[in-house]
Parts: sequence; structure tokens; C-alpha cells
Amino acid sequence: MLNMTPRERLFAMLEHKPVDRVPNLNILMLFAAKYINRPYSQFCSDYKVMAEGNFVCNEKFSIDLLSTMSDPYRETADFGTELEYAYDGLPKCKNILLKSIEDVKDLKYFDPLKSVRILDRIKAIELYKKDYGETYPILGWVEGPLAEACDLRGINEAMIDLYEEDLFDDLLNICTEQAIRCAKAQVDAGADFIGVGDAAASIIGRSLYEEKVFSYEKKLIDAIKAMGARVKLHICGDITPLLEKMTELKVDILDVDYKVDIIKAIQLFDGISDDIDFAYKLCHFHKGDAIHLVDTMAIVYSGEVSVFSITIDGCSMLINSLYAGDYFGVCNLFAPYERPTHLICRSDCSIICIPKEQIVNCLQTSKEFM
Repeated sequence: MLNMTPRERLFAMLEHKPVDRVPNLNILMLFAAKYINRPYSQFCSDYKVMAEGNFVCNEKFSIDLLSTMSDPYRETADFGTELEYAYDGLPKCKNILLKSIEDVKDLKYFDPLKSVRILDRIKAIELYKKDYGETYPILGWVEGPLAEACDLRGINEAMIDLYEEDLFDDLLNICTEQAIRCAKAQVDAGADFIGVGDAAASIIGRSLYEEKVFSYEKKLIDAIKAMGARVKLHICGDITPLLEKMTELKVDILDVDYKVDIIKAIQLFDGISDDIDFAYKLCHFHKGDAIHLVDTMAIVYSGEVSVFSITIDGCSMLINSLYAGDYFGVCNLFAPYERPTHLICRSDCSIICIPKEQIVNCLQTSKEFM
């Protein structure tokens, strides 16, 4: 297969078509600023610095999405919150804009095209589109309803209001409507994707999420998709209890934190296509256990595994350490005999075990798997 551009690669992946490699969607932000020797205050406040940092890193590290992520306070500032910019760190809110939930009644929408910080993001998108739009997909960004409500009200006060105050629904509605307006301006500027960051949703539990927050997220996501853009949902923390309900959001990309039950996420979001009959087993080992799997490829789901090679004189030599997401047993899939490797659990471990026959069958029958 010929090398694909990042744009071709990501859209092909989302359309379940063959790709030359899995798209790399790593989030950069502070790393990008450091890499081009700029303070993070400039990255957050000057779209040209943001664009330079992201493009240089994308080219250097084969990243496939040009991002406009920087910090969670762009809408917050344009609503009227005063920010304090650390020279080489994240901006911080100097004050809580909504000192009382009653202040929601006076909260006004802003025009993204006449704003300061959202307009800076829009200018970054316009620059990306002009210079790199044929090669790279472009990611705009908005804060999710609950995240923005917490930024405006303060997270502690917002958590209490979520339980007790009917006016908090009005705040969530305003945040949702403003996010839709900001997303529309970014899509018009050339964004192919809109990221939705709603980190606070991971700490409220399933019942409150379903009762209070889900409908606003869905309204926002449906509106973005109606604009012709795709949606990338980013919620930090453990969203395992929310996954089943979140399938109804129909997002194009779901960012999954390391705390999330990845097996459950794959099953619920149908991450493996219907044409692949795929079987695996989740095996559990204790610290100090030896792992010996025959005709099996394995992925470390959690824990740490030490890999030893057996020398000619029968001694063990440490050659690698494996962590969550690392895999082993690939060489044995195609070797005519088992290559001797000794694996010891350095901690309690969970290992995803996939039989060799399953891998071989997929390679023979599924073009997508290839």
C-alpha cells in the first residue's frame, strides 16, 4: 500500500477502509511549545505559535491531526472571566465569574467572531486550512457543557448546584448553546473535527450523568454533526460507568483514559468490525508468576511484565519490560517453532490472550484487519 497523507489515513480509518498504518492522534500542547522553544503563555495566546508548534511536531513525530487544543479557558475568558497567564504554564482563572447561581440570569452569549480567545483559535484553523488543509485533517475544540459550567461557577460550587439548583440546568443550556456557536464558527473556518472536552463528567457518576448532563452533550454533538463535521469526545478520568449510555452519542472518536475498562469500551463501541470473528481471553496473573502461552499473541492489559531471553548455557537475560498496551508473542505467530522466552510478572497482571489461529484467520479473511 502506498504511503497515505494524514488526512487520507484518518478518514479512511473512520470509514473502515484499509490504511497504511494506524493514525497517530497524540495530544501535544505543552510538548509542542517546548519543542519549538516557546513559553506556554505564547502557545495559549498567539495562534501563530500554536500552529507552528503543532505542525513542526506533526511532521517530526508523524502525528495525523492538526490540533487547536491549549487550555480549558477560552470560552470562559470570552464569557468575561479574568485570566492570569503564567509565563510557561497553563492560564488560571483569577476569579469565579458566577459567584452565585443566580448570576446565571445575567450571563450573556458572545459572538465567536468578535471574541478574543475563541477568535484566536479560529485564526489557527484558518491558517491550518490555508497552508496544510490538503494534507492534514484539522481539529477545532469546544468545552463540553458540564466542563464549561464548572469553569464559570467553580467546580466545588458546580457540584453542589448540580444536585440542588434548578438554575444549573439553565447554565448547562447556555454553555451548550455557546459551544454550538463556537463550533459553527470553527467549522466555517475549515475544521474537519470538533473536539468536545467534558472532563468533569467523569466524576459525577452514572445516574447524575444520565439525568443531568447526557442530554446537553447529545444536543451539542448532534449539532456539530449536522454542520458536517466529525466529533472527538475527550473526557479525562474513568468513564467506565458512563460508557453504555455514551454509545448513544454516536461520536466519531472517543478518547479513552488509562483508567477505563478498555475491553468493555471495545465491546460497547463495536471497535472490532462485524466481519471479524474475534475471540480473546482475559487472563489474570499474580506478582512473581511465570507466563507461558503457547500459540498465542498477548497484550498487557495492566501490570508490568519482565521479558527474559534464554541463553545458550540456559541462563536468563533480561531484555525488556512490558507495560499496559505492550504486546508479546508476535514472532511466534509465524515461526515454525516456539522461540524460547521467559516472562515473569513484576506485579499483579491482566493479559489479553489471542489464539494464533484467530490472528491467522483474520489475516486470511479480513482486508480491514490487514
